[in-house]
Amino acid sequence: MNPIVVKFEYKAKLDKVWSAFSNESELKQWFFPVQNFIFEPDAEFTFYESDQSCKFLHKCKYISIIDKKLIEHTWEHPSHSKGVSVVRWEFEENEANTIVTFTHSGVENFADAGPDFSRQNFEMGWNALVKTNLKNYLYGIKKLVFNIEIEAKPEKVWNFLFDPENYKNWTNVFCEGSYYEGILNQGERIHFLTPNGEGMYSDVYYIKEHSVMCFMHLGELKDFKEVPISDDVESWSGCFELYRLEEIDSKTKLSVEVDVIDKYIDHMNNSFVKALDQLKINVDKSKE
Repeated sequence: MNPIVVKFEYKAKLDKVWSAFSNESELKQWFFPVQNFIFEPDAEFTFYESDQSCKFLHKCKYISIIDKKLIEHTWEHPSHSKGVSVVRWEFEENEANTIVTFTHSGVENFADAGPDFSRQNFEMGWNALVKTNLKNYLYGIKKLVFNIEIEAKPEKVWNFLFDPENYKNWTNVFCEGSYYEGILNQGERIHFLTPNGEGMYSDVYYIKEHSVMCFMHLGELKDFKEVPISDDVESWSGCFELYRLEEIDSKTKLSVEVDVIDKYIDHMNNSFVKALDQLKINVDKSKE
């Protein structure tokens, strides 16, 4: 089977990009919460998908490191598969920019691990990591995380989040009269709009009904139309807005992760808390 290849050019010097891979504290900000990290050949490191979860143990071992040129390591899922694959990162200077070419060979070796380890899921994950997570770290884009518990099943909370009419009720906090157009299916284009026709266009990057919704924000809307991406927009194009719903003791823990540029951090910190509080009120009122 052909390897997965992802190539991206960052507006960042090679030294800065290399540091994001070789420095443990930096790596943890865009990659995964690595443990036992030693940046040298034959060293092993492990991690789970997040600090909060013990799902999907990953095990890696550095094969080769060539300063500012190449990093190669194994990639395993020992709790789910006997398979072993190889990940390769190649680095190239292009004037003041850096080109990173990522290659993952041997994904087919995880066929015994079930549907969560499909090639499609690996492709989505690696594209997100290379083209969004690393880019956001290098460009100074922050990830904000919001959590709330709601006394209702995930199916009900999902409906109050994403049903078109219900969506208007809790997003009014951001802008009065805000709404979306489009179908919430994976790969579909969505327009998030204000009444005057301004807003943002995005793709549904991943959806698992009643559990996960991930939007990839791509560009701006003016007069209800998609606008060509400017240099300013290019810096954040590809950012994610991710919703996770988990049932705990007949309640739903809702976690929202939003990639935000500096000038909107205070606004989003204030507005998202209020918006999720309004969502909770809306769900609670439906029980009366």
